Amino acid sequence: MKIRSVVLTTAALVTLVTTQAVAGSFDLGVRYGRSIEENGTTVEVAARYFPIPLVSLGATLGYTGLRYNKGWYHKDADTMPLGGYLNGHLSMIPFVKPYAGIGGVYYGVNNVTSSNPFDRKEEHSGTMTVQGGVDISLPLPLLSLNVEARRLINDRQTLVLGGVWLRF
Repeated sequence: MKIRSVVLTTAALVTLVTTQAVAGSFDLGVRYGRSIEENGTTVEVAARYFPIPLVSLGATLGYTGLRYNKGWYHKDADTMPLGGYLNGHLSMIPFVKPYAGIGGVYYGVNNVTSSNPFDRKEEHSGTMTVQGGVDISLPLPLLSLNVEARRLINDRQTLVLGGVWLRF
């Protein structure tokens, strides 16, 4: 009796895992966002791969222009952030799929200008992130809208992004 239940449970799990593993997909997207704490905008292209429908591996490359308020002076930084993310997705409602995850961002600094001649260095070279968002499927085939909030931990900033995904 006990062996039979173990065999049935194992067979059920193998069936679920193999059907989920075959169901992977690939998305490409474009997003625009703003920083809440600092005055700045972000434009990024993104890609993500779903090895199984509940997990995605993502990467982004973008352009960010930030203006830091340093009290008595301002500092402008133009960067090219390169990010990598791991997200867990839920399929609670058919057309709305929330997700949450962790990741990291590396900054390639293009230009830093400051009215203070002693503060022309970059703020950070990278940071860990925590993000959450939602994908909203559109009636058009293969398209979905995306809204994401991303907390940049070392930078103490929150980005709010919105964009479009094209699913392959």
